[in-house]
Amino acid sequence: MTRILDRYVARQIMISAVFAIMIILIILILGNVFKEILRELSKRPDLSLMFVFKFIGLVIPIALSLAIPFSFLTSILLTFGKLSADSELVSMRMAGLSMGRICLPVAFISLFFTVICAWINLSLTPWAKSEMEGMKDTLINKAKRDPMLLIQDEQVMNDFPGYLIYANKEGGELKNFQMVKNTGSLPEAIALSKTANLRVDLETDELIVEMEDASLMFKGGKGDFMESPLPVFTSFFPTGISLERFTSSESRLQPENLGLLPLINMTRDDTLEPRIRATLWTELSMRMAFSVSCITFALIGVPLGITAQRRETTAGFVFSLAIAVVYYVLLTMAQMKREEPELYPHLLVWIPNILFIGLGLYLFFKVSRK
Repeated sequence: MTRILDRYVARQIMISAVFAIMIILIILILGNVFKEILRELSKRPDLSLMFVFKFIGLVIPIALSLAIPFSFLTSILLTFGKLSADSELVSMRMAGLSMGRICLPVAFISLFFTVICAWINLSLTPWAKSEMEGMKDTLINKAKRDPMLLIQDEQVMNDFPGYLIYANKEGGELKNFQMVKNTGSLPEAIALSKTANLRVDLETDELIVEMEDASLMFKGGKGDFMESPLPVFTSFFPTGISLERFTSSESRLQPENLGLLPLINMTRDDTLEPRIRATLWTELSMRMAFSVSCITFALIGVPLGITAQRRETTAGFVFSLAIAVVYYVLLTMAQMKREEPELYPHLLVWIPNILFIGLGLYLFFKVSRK
């Protein structure tokens, strides 16, 4: 009989978890990704569909690292809330089964999801992020060969730090070119031209804008355009815009983009600054702590689901969302101290798990004694 009950509880949890994962991926995450991709395709129609599909495929493991723990918590709250509301738990207890024995399938499923999350967080997600950086490099290299790819047609764009640019693409040229150079939030110079051509200077890593029949206006002596001299008209005016933001390799060396073995090796490098080593240790601890969240949510989800005694799917989602938000906020607050080695941030990231596991054990003990 116990095997039948084990299969029944496990089936209910797995079905709910799988549906919750699908809902989170499709509606909450992939929905936003598709919206952003469609927006970018409208700006840059020369992007290939294979490029887009590869990007979507790389987003999925990143999304799964968040979706699996939250979905598992939701499934536990729904399953045990229903078992409690329908008095099925009472029947199991009357049959002589302890709460620990009833929850044995939950323990095995939590271990299964923990292993899956560990693989995703420690290996798959860093690989996906690294591949996305490679796609970015591919796009930038393509744009260097054809600089027109960097400009959006009939769109005000702020992709270049400190600049606002608007232009119409016509026959390989930019028509009605307008550019505002900002210092902070205030304009410093304005340039207008009938036509403009683009090229990339590979030595200085700059986008060279060659404006023809240009009208230029600069700030006056008091830093006000009202005090500026008359606009300057010139038949030809070249200017450079730095591409450092697009070509910087720093993002590829970020801890979250490193694989497991490179990350472990860097944490052992005594030549690194204490601040950098603390960041690396915190990233490694974050990945492991986040993987263990499935066990944490199992411990706290069972007693809360029994206590709530609700069958409603909406209530289960809201309850699990509240728990997940508190957990993730605590985890984020601990991660914010990652550059302060004197606070031992690699240990701070374990505090949410310790708090929730302690609370879960206390609540589980209380439920078991009823």
